Parts: sequence; structure tokens; C-alpha cells
Amino acid sequence: MVLQHARALRGLGVDATVHSPDPCPNWFDGADIFYRQVRALDRRSLPRVEVAVGTLAPTVAPAIEIAERLACHLCQGYEPAHETLSRAERDAMLAAYELPARKLVVSPHLVRTVREQHGLEADWIPQPFEPELFRPPKQEREDDGRLRVLVSGHWDLEVKGVVWCLRALRPLFAQSSRRLDLVRLSLDADAEELAFWPEAERHRHVPPAEVPALIQSVDLCIGPSSPLEGFGLLALEAMGCARPCVLTDIPSHQDLDPEERASIKVPFGDGEVLRGAVESLWRDRDLRRRLGRVGRAIAETYTERRTGEALVRVFGDGPTGRRPPTAQVKIET
Repeated sequence: MVLQHARALRGLGVDATVHSPDPCPNWFDGADIFYRQVRALDRRSLPRVEVAVGTLAPTVAPAIEIAERLACHLCQGYEPAHETLSRAERDAMLAAYELPARKLVVSPHLVRTVREQHGLEADWIPQPFEPELFRPPKQEREDDGRLRVLVSGHWDLEVKGVVWCLRALRPLFAQSSRRLDLVRLSLDADAEELAFWPEAERHRHVPPAEVPALIQSVDLCIGPSSPLEGFGLLALEAMGCARPCVLTDIPSHQDLDPEERASIKVPFGDGEVLRGAVESLWRDRDLRRRLGRVGRAIAETYTERRTGEALVRVFGDGPTGRRPPTAQVKIET
């Protein structure tokens, strides 16, 4: 997402660069043009710029140090709400929100969260998306009675909800009359998951350019995330590929499909309702197609240009009300 932000801004004539201690991500087309690897995120390693954006809580302070006109804090989810944080980690996260940086958020519900938790207003920056890359398959596979279901995310990362989702789906796999094929997309697979569902089709460390083809190969995508999910990118990518979705009824998914015209919503953690939703879509191929068509229409509105324009408006409306910047740095760890 950070790289897409920079590319979108450059497409609008903004001199945008990404600075990070990590090596250049060669998997992102054109990153070498605007990516700068630095020794550290501090004023000695970073240039002074008109506008600086910290993309994670620890990078907000460095952004403030180098910004001549405007510093921003990009909130990709409300991190202090995560129960797995230590007290020191939570205090550090909360402190970042109190720093004098303009708040940018990736989903409308985070505007409300930042206002309720800190009394601050935030600007929604729509998720950048590539509708020409994530698009419907040229030909749907034949209906052979099987259902290929994609679930993404690490097994033990609670916010992704993979554990409860797979436990809910397992009884459907055991049915003798039909066949449910679980397709998993994750960085790795825990031993516990491998033991629980050894038959799954697993895709690990998949290059981003290969993700669209994987999504296009399934019949249904499930987004079982918890309410802590900041956006839920897989849902948008699945919609772009005209794949029907079963999504948890959480704020980020409500923002994406508020009228429930491209997905079926289920309560987080309710395995029985999730199984019922999957079975209804399994039986009704026409419903899957209708949800997919609407999902594609929604996804087409999330363009990089829309993202870039939203960022430029914020930068131009900075505290001095001056013109959009000619130079901008986005920082990540």
C-alpha cells in the first residue's frame, strides 16, 4: 500500500519517495525509481521535506522531525486495541496518536475510532487498488459440484480469524456427497494448522503478481477477520476478481460493502452461521455470479488515482493552506 501511495502521487506530478531501512522491494514494478534505502529513520539519515508521512506508529516522530510544512500519521488499523500488546507497547502506540501529526486512515470506520479515542479528526484515504490486475477470469471453471474456497492469513494471528474459520469449515469438508477444497494463502503454516487440515492446497510466500491468478481460480473467498481489522484487502481483491465473499460483519467490511450487495455478512466467531452462508452459495451458482458482478463494480472505484487525489487534497490543505507539495516523503519500518 505504501508503494502504491507513492506511485499514485508521482502519477499526479508529486515528487514522492519512500524511505526505509529495508532493501528495495524488487517485486513492486518501478519501485527503484522512488525508493530510497536509508541507514535509519532519523534526521541524520532522512532529508528535510515539505510533507512527511509516518506509515506506522514508531515512524511518526521521525516524520515530524523532517517535515518543513506538514507531518502525517497513516493509521492502517487502531493498533492500541490489540490485546496481545504489552503495556509498554500499548503506551507507545497511544503516545504516537498524541503527536502533532495529521491523521490519515485507510477506512471510514477508523475516522470514527480516532475521534472517539483521541478527540481528533482524521482524513480517509481510500485504499489503492489495481482493477486491471485483479479482474474476473476470462473463463469460469465448470461446475463440477466442488467448491474451491480461499482463506488468507496466518493461522495464529487472531485479527485474521483463520482458526475459528477453518474449524467451522471442516465439517463441510467431511461431507461425502460433495467436495470442499480449502485453498490457503499465507506466509507460512503452523504445525497445528497442518495437522488440523493436511489436505489443504497451500500457497506460501506468493509473489504479489501471482495473487490475482490464485484468487481467480477459486469459487468463493472468506474474510473471517476480527473487528480489529483495519481494512481487509483480500476482500477488495476478491471483489475485483468477481469472486463472491463471505465476510465477518465488522466495521471495515461494512464500509466496503455497506448494502451487502457483494457479500454475505456473518458474525465474527459464529461457525454455524458461516457454514450456512457457505452452503447457500455452494448451492446457488447464480447468487455467486450476482455477488461477483456487484463486487467488481465496487472494486473499480478504488483506483490509485483516487488515492493520490485524496492525499494531494490533504497535503494541500495542510496547516498553512498552501499549494500541494512538490516534495514528499513516506516513511515505513
